Amino acid sequence: HASIFSQFLMSRDICILESDKLASYTMMASPNTSVLEPSVARVRPPSRQAPISPKYMRDPSTASSKAAVLTELNDSIALPVPESESTAKNAKKKYEMSIPGVTIMENQRYTFAITLKNTYQVKQLVKERFPGRANKATRHHLVGQVANMQVKCIRRLVQSGLGVILLDNDNAIPHHDQKYNQTDNICILIDPYKDKDLLLQEFKREKDELAIKRGNATSRLGMATLESLRNVCFSPALELQLTHNIIRNAFRDYDKEDWVLDHSKDLYCWDVVEHCFPLHDRVFNNTFFKEYRKRTFDFRFQKATTGNSERWAIEELRLHFGERVAFLFAFMHIYAKLLLPLMCICVLYYLGFRWVPGYTWDAYLLGLSFLGFGVVSIWAPSLLLVWERETRTLTEKWNLSSYRDTIFERNDENPNFEYVWVKNEITQEMEKQPKESKKRLIRATMVFFVVLSSIIQCIVLMPFLQWYVWSKLAPVCGSSVCVERGNCRHFLNCFNSPTSTVGTDRWAYILIQGVILGLLIDTVFFELFNWFSAKFVSWENLAKKSDFENRLVHRRFVFVWSNWFFWFLTLAFFYLPYGNYVNDLFRHIGWGWAVIYEWDPAVLTLDTLFVTPLVVTQLLNMILETWLPYIIRKIKGRPASCRTACSESCFNGLKCVKNMKERKRKHRRDANMTAHKLADEVSRSTRFFVPVLGYSDDSNEYTAYEIIAESQLPIFDTTYDYLDASIQFSYILMFTIVWPLLPLPAFLNNVLEVRGDAFRLLFGHRRPMPRRDASIGEWATVLHYANVIAITVVSGLIVMYHFGAIVSVWSGKYCDFEFDNAAMVPFRTLNVSLTRAPEDCLIFLETSDWEMAQIFTFIILEHIGFLLRYLVLQLEKTPAAISNTAYLRLKQIRELTNARTAHSDVFDYIRQLRDIFDKYDIEGSDHLYETDLIFFLAEWMCKDPSELQKRSGMIFRYMDKNQLGKVPFSTCCLMLQHAQHDRFFSVLLGIYDSLDDYRNVKFIFSTSVIELDVHSF
Repeated sequence: HASIFSQFLMSRDICILESDKLASYTMMASPNTSVLEPSVARVRPPSRQAPISPKYMRDPSTASSKAAVLTELNDSIALPVPESESTAKNAKKKYEMSIPGVTIMENQRYTFAITLKNTYQVKQLVKERFPGRANKATRHHLVGQVANMQVKCIRRLVQSGLGVILLDNDNAIPHHDQKYNQTDNICILIDPYKDKDLLLQEFKREKDELAIKRGNATSRLGMATLESLRNVCFSPALELQLTHNIIRNAFRDYDKEDWVLDHSKDLYCWDVVEHCFPLHDRVFNNTFFKEYRKRTFDFRFQKATTGNSERWAIEELRLHFGERVAFLFAFMHIYAKLLLPLMCICVLYYLGFRWVPGYTWDAYLLGLSFLGFGVVSIWAPSLLLVWERETRTLTEKWNLSSYRDTIFERNDENPNFEYVWVKNEITQEMEKQPKESKKRLIRATMVFFVVLSSIIQCIVLMPFLQWYVWSKLAPVCGSSVCVERGNCRHFLNCFNSPTSTVGTDRWAYILIQGVILGLLIDTVFFELFNWFSAKFVSWENLAKKSDFENRLVHRRFVFVWSNWFFWFLTLAFFYLPYGNYVNDLFRHIGWGWAVIYEWDPAVLTLDTLFVTPLVVTQLLNMILETWLPYIIRKIKGRPASCRTACSESCFNGLKCVKNMKERKRKHRRDANMTAHKLADEVSRSTRFFVPVLGYSDDSNEYTAYEIIAESQLPIFDTTYDYLDASIQFSYILMFTIVWPLLPLPAFLNNVLEVRGDAFRLLFGHRRPMPRRDASIGEWATVLHYANVIAITVVSGLIVMYHFGAIVSVWSGKYCDFEFDNAAMVPFRTLNVSLTRAPEDCLIFLETSDWEMAQIFTFIILEHIGFLLRYLVLQLEKTPAAISNTAYLRLKQIRELTNARTAHSDVFDYIRQLRDIFDKYDIEGSDHLYETDLIFFLAEWMCKDPSELQKRSGMIFRYMDKNQLGKVPFSTCCLMLQHAQHDRFFSVLLGIYDSLDDYRNVKFIFSTSVIELDVHSF
């Protein structure tokens, strides 16, 4: 064994420099080939590393802003077209459309943070997992076990090649921002750039593993290496995914199967990990947000449908935060840009009639009918069509056809999935089977809950309706009604202003009502229905995370939509047309006290009913989603009891913290592992040096307290942004027909909302893991649902509120009003005394058979609306820029010329491996079973087969990626290429680990490698 190990050390690094300027290959000889075959050098394949490491590519001084950026595993690098080629300018532009570039670099050194649980938190976890007296021995020695697991986590992170530092959580470190560090949790910062080739090797290994799982391992063997490409770097989003994958693999216990881990009573690495999350780059955030505020919108109408394809902010968000975040901002930009012309048309239309003298109300309603019907049947589907075209453009530009290729995305398991382990009788493997759930009963219960929620909303909102009616009908103080009653009190049951004009006392009273109603609808009901929708979907017990998210989108839209629009639809179709019958019903059942004044529908115009709730709810959204989290974070940035002292001086701050923590310090040190103790223990047991710093030595300067505070922030989620947009979209479609100014507050809200979303993403929430979505997903379907529902609602509003004016225009305009005297009420409840010809109008309203005419008109309008929507959506959905013949041919040429054959040394490696493989492939099936695989590996590694047989089961399960029960030759080739970069695989094979010489010797000479891995790693 000693001679084998020495020969391995002598022959492990043999460099062969090729004359080609574009490549330099590092060759590694197979162990001990000089002993067994001195005349033949069995070589390993060239490492596929780029000449420029990602660490230096993050420096703007060395990386060009035009550098090609890898964003996912299956990206094909698009090389620029040579200037000498006589290609059209537009073709060249389309060709380069697929080459992303980073314009604002991230310069932080530590990209991930891990917080470890303290002893108390692990104790609570053990109690939940093993209730009662189960596993009492584990609880009794919990302090030592938690400390051992924390040391194990640090050791595995270091052995995986990551740079690791601990933040001091026990001492107050003086700093210019007065940051305090005392916490009960260990804070670890991860530096993936310590080894400049780590991310490149992980990228290569993941590409190989992806090819194995897809069955493309054979074709992968002949592909060219990455070092033939220069000036290529990873996007920050892909770097985060690669780093997350390294951390996950480091903490994974490969020596035990998943079902064994589920039933085990031992603690594992993830049991002591509280949070593992990516960190914000503060310098990038400040720079990006400063620039984003200047260039939020580019209001050039000709760029309305193509601006996102060239918008730098969307590209930057995509490269730094992933496609899911980028699609949100792209959609909001398209939505706001197309809302702008609609807002201008509606505002100009309203202002054109508002101050025109004479009887203009019928003409106003006639034009408003066409405008509102055009919004729902032409503008809305046009917006959906434009967004579909933009989606296809971005999908082509960002190469999203294989969007599940990223490392993070392939883990699609629902974390809330409830299952049982069942043995498959065919494969003899343990598989997850979902627990039985009565889905039909759940869906029936959901329908019952929708009906019940409507009844509850009727009960809760009816007092608000009556209260609002009372505030509009309350008399003026000093009027004859007050004199007759003798009990009028200002602002309680009477007002000085007869109308609710802005600034009056009646307006202030109604504003208070709107705030209370907005809080009830936007906060109480909204959170309640969100909780119920999530609960119903969780009861369905879906196995895949994507299925869970898609189902949740539909459930939330149903519940939240009904919650938001119940108030408005009830007013429009029930209360205003039949308010007098409602008052009679109240008097009949003994609730006459709720009906104080006579019913006058002209006072409750439908257009004014939308103003207060809409504006108030949008303002509440802005406060609750953007301003409040930022204020809370600012307040929690320092210990609350020391805030005043910290503002005076550094000395007072340190003294305050010392006094506050002195009594608890001894107990904390005894019960929990501190950062210094943990670092000392790691150094003592493994000889790894792990530095302990007061704050991170990079541009962020994070302290332990700030990492803990950041871990408590909510993760930025696009769900509520899309939900708010869909609700607002429904507002505009359904109620522009009665209030043309509705797009104005919606547009102003979107202008602030886009900046607010950027602020929440960068400063108010925890950085999300990048997600490679191919579109906005099911939210596009939800918008189509809203459009379909709106056509029906608008048709109903036209026949109920506008139909009389439309008929009156063609019948003599008997019921026409002046604009100041008109009211947006059902036309059969009009105050005819204010019309042009009161007597003729009364006859006109009483003699016509309105019911049948309204029903017939409703059916016709609905069908016309659906027909127009269908015709708009039949327009071309694929932009000409990506569908023309020139682009398609250029794309084909790129794909055909982009594939490069591997270097000849790779084929030498495959030939040598094939010669040994065929010796044990007796059946000629190009696959090896477990026993033959061990002998094959032993001969290739020049080892005694008995060394590998001790852990043959783990080796075979680890190499059988597709669970075929046998391992193909192509899998062996790819896995042996990157074996030295795979922590667990290198331990299983017993090959040299360059991270720890001391432990390498123990691997080589140990007779129990499995025990070493389980207990030491």
